[in-house]
Amino acid sequence: MTEEMIEKLRALADKYETKEFIVGDPSSFMHRYGDAREKETAAFIAANLAFGRREQILSHVEKILAETGSSPSGWITGGGYKEFFGESGKSFYRTYTNGAMVLFFGTLEKILSEEETPGEFFRKKWESSGKNGHLHEIIAREFPEECTLVPHTKESAAKKLNMMLRWFVRTDSPVDIGTWKWFDRKNLLMPLDTHVMQESTRLSLIKPARSGKVRAATLATAEELTETLREAFPDDPVRGDFALFGLGVDEEKKR
Repeated sequence: MTEEMIEKLRALADKYETKEFIVGDPSSFMHRYGDAREKETAAFIAANLAFGRREQILSHVEKILAETGSSPSGWITGGGYKEFFGESGKSFYRTYTNGAMVLFFGTLEKILSEEETPGEFFRKKWESSGKNGHLHEIIAREFPEECTLVPHTKESAAKKLNMMLRWFVRTDSPVDIGTWKWFDRKNLLMPLDTHVMQESTRLSLIKPARSGKVRAATLATAEELTETLREAFPDDPVRGDFALFGLGVDEEKKR
């Protein structure tokens, strides 16, 4: 990576990693709550519904959180989700059925019943794993394969989980809450959303597909882009998410 590109990426990250980033972003929901248990619960919901058009994501997360009142965790452990989602075969949001939502919230109920926070639950899982592999894989294993909100294939870039991990791990950020202090941010993986893939290809941070188009968002691609971004952000590679995502949104507005 050229020095010019390093400076450009750092400047873009400075431009976009601000309080204004939260407005209209799924990360906004966790900032409504004061303590870590509620913040992390809201983050799990918002991140795992972050699929499709932003307006639709926000409205469906809002629909759930409006039911939970001031304590999303209390609503979950009290079983409120079972009545809310109703008939299992009906669609709740896009390809996510009510049945898949019940499986997702049932796993969250188990996690919240065992530990004070999801962070404490997964800290123990991470340590018992020998701290091997990717953290998103350890999280995904807790959810049944029939729960389509969470990716279970080894090749998946797990964009939603890695975005959520950015929220949980990075500290000193106006956007990310940094409650999982036991995990080093230098080991995070880039979340590969459409804007990130398009801009990283356009800026030649990753190679395009043989056709010349943007390649598939796989785990291997996420690992490659994360390594490239270490040149600009050695101890915090996913800070590049702000640079590339923000740039992508602005470029889209110009079209």
